[in-house]
Amino acid sequence: MNTKDKPEVVCNFCGKNKSEVETLIVSNDVGICNECTELCTNILAKEKQGKETKEVKVAEALDPMAIKAHLDEHIIGQDEAKTAIAVAVVNHYKRVFNNASIKLDKSNLLLFGPTGTGKTLLAKTIADYLNVPFVVTDATSLTEAGYVGEDVENVIERLLAEADFDPVKCEQGIVFIDEIDKIARKGESSTTSKDVSGEGVQQALLKLVEGTKCKIAVKANKKMVVSESVDIDTGNILFVAGGAFVDLNKIIEKRVNANAIGFGSKLKNKATDRSKIIHEDFVKFGMIPEFTGRFPVIVHTNDLTLDDYVAILKEPKNNLLAQMKFYFTVDNIKLNFDSGSLRAIAEEAVKLKVGARGLKAVIEKVLQPYMYDMTAMKTNQVKSITITEKVIKENKKATLKYEIQKK
Repeated sequence: MNTKDKPEVVCNFCGKNKSEVETLIVSNDVGICNECTELCTNILAKEKQGKETKEVKVAEALDPMAIKAHLDEHIIGQDEAKTAIAVAVVNHYKRVFNNASIKLDKSNLLLFGPTGTGKTLLAKTIADYLNVPFVVTDATSLTEAGYVGEDVENVIERLLAEADFDPVKCEQGIVFIDEIDKIARKGESSTTSKDVSGEGVQQALLKLVEGTKCKIAVKANKKMVVSESVDIDTGNILFVAGGAFVDLNKIIEKRVNANAIGFGSKLKNKATDRSKIIHEDFVKFGMIPEFTGRFPVIVHTNDLTLDDYVAILKEPKNNLLAQMKFYFTVDNIKLNFDSGSLRAIAEEAVKLKVGARGLKAVIEKVLQPYMYDMTAMKTNQVKSITITEKVIKENKKATLKYEIQKK
């Protein structure tokens, strides 16, 4: 073939020929220009800088008092739990980002306490503060490999996706395993129904929680041109297990009272003192010793008081009242709550027995008719809506004010 008949080599990225650029590097009839080379170099530098910034952000945030202060902005009460979690999380990431001369054990956490007391929110708020990937999985949906349900390693696959398919970020993430008490084998608590097959799930989680290498199959995505397998080491992933552990207080009471028996001793019911919990109590409940041993840090959350419910409504950042008011503000309508209405909402939420989650259920039920009539209220020039105690307790109509007050 004559040299003149050969097609002109151009940059395979931008399509420019040699006369249009400063330099065109050619090899085996494939070309790349200096402009595209510089662009690729800048992209790689930014990605590297992003990873370094990520590590610096987490490392600089390792201050238990700062973490506790951040939690205080978003979560009402639970001071003991916040302090314990802040210290445990800081110790975990100190282990991750520093090469210790001695072997440091993982600080996985086991949170227990009544439903709706903020266990999941505590973990998620810390993950948001540290800017690390975070996923929640329901323990009851997990199965051993080969059984119907979600394989335990699928949790790591989801964490990798949350990390934008960056293995380094994934290995710095947090996994929250909810409803962990529901996979307990039959324990000594007589009134709680437990799934015997849950012991198999506990066994399947052991290596994952302690630290193992998982080969995760990743489909082609914006980060990966072709499907491939990614190795993830779970040794630096923080695992947080949470559960209500109903009737655990009976196990604590039995142990504490048994130890109190003796000459001149008085039996005391110390079941409500959750600080007396030890790992053996969870084993009695139905968790296998090997599993509880992987969670050295035990943290309990307390029951919410009525005052706590009221505070949750109005005090945290992004609180529920502010969220509801926003929806009305969009339509130029001001939403008001008097002091009596807040306590009434809290009282109704307590009746639902689902913790702080009940607050949203109550307030949305109250506001739903007015949200439905929003367009009509705008047409009628409604200026404000005030929710009173009678609206909550007696199903009365809210007080409406108009731009031009009706006679």
